[in-house]
Order: sequence, then C-alpha cells, then structure tokens
Amino acid sequence: MFSDISFHIEEGDKIALVARNGTGKSTLLKILAGKETPDEGKLWINKDVDVVLFEQEPDLDDEKTIADNVFFHSNPVIKAIKDYESASETEDVDKITDALAQMDELNAWDFDSKVKQIFGKLKIHHLDALVKNLSGGQKSV
Repeated sequence: MFSDISFHIEEGDKIALVARNGTGKSTLLKILAGKETPDEGKLWINKDVDVVLFEQEPDLDDEKTIADNVFFHSNPVIKAIKDYESASETEDVDKITDALAQMDELNAWDFDSKVKQIFGKLKIHHLDALVKNLSGGQKSV
C-alpha cells in the first residue's frame, strides 16, 4: 500500500501509476476522483480541475443511451453539443441559431467529430442506443 505520498501534476503532464497488483493504484485513483476517502492525510485538488475516473469495470446505466453514459460529466462543450442535437430535433430556428453560435464559440464541432471518430474505431456507431441493448463485449469497450 502507498503511504506518505505527495505529488503535484501540472497541466499537460502525462503520468502513469506502475506497481504490483494489490498495492493501491486503483484505490489512489478512486480517492483522487472523490469516490473513496483517504485513511489519513489531506487531498487538495485545484478548483479549476475536474477529475474523472474511467473504471476498469464501468458502472453503466442500462436505461440510458451510450452518449448519456459516456458524457455524464458536466462540461460546457458537451452541454453545447446536447443543446444543438436537441434543437435540431425540434426544428426550432431560434434554438438552432443559439445552439450553432454556442457550438462555434466553444469549438465544439471539433470535439464532436473527434468523439465520433473514436467511437467509430471502437465500432460503436449509434450513440443513441440504449446500453441494455448492447452485448457484454460492447459494454466493456
């Protein structure tokens, strides 16, 4: 197990946790993500930092879509994309115009295309599909 650890991660840093099984790597990550509390000491994360943990065994909501399970995190770009998609479905010109402006302002077009490209490589093409309709293998991707 880890003890008396201290570290600082700067923007742009790439890190890796390398240790034997059972030494606490997953527990440390869960503590950083706020899913578990440390036995002692203190944890400080800058208020401008969002920590998101991708679990080894994802806890998916079968009644939600793939997109809703993946993009659950509150993020302005994700919200802009959801608003745009919602506005497009209603065919409300004012909502579409506002959504387009927000997408442009946040450069969300790039994000959306990258996400679709990644999912395409994983052979997931219908982000609106319910998770309960996926195979076990598709859920684990």
